[in-house]
Amino acid sequence: MSNHKKKKLKKRLAKRAKEVDKYQTNKAWRNIFVQAGILK
Repeated sequence: MSNHKKKKLKKRLAKRAKEVDKYQTNKAWRNIFVQAGILK
């Protein structure tokens, strides 16, 4: 595998990790609000 391909793959993985992290953070906040009774 060439260096260029490796770099591209790393960028894609980093982006994906960020999106997953954002999604999980949103879910966590939603759970907190639900438990607090703010959102039904």
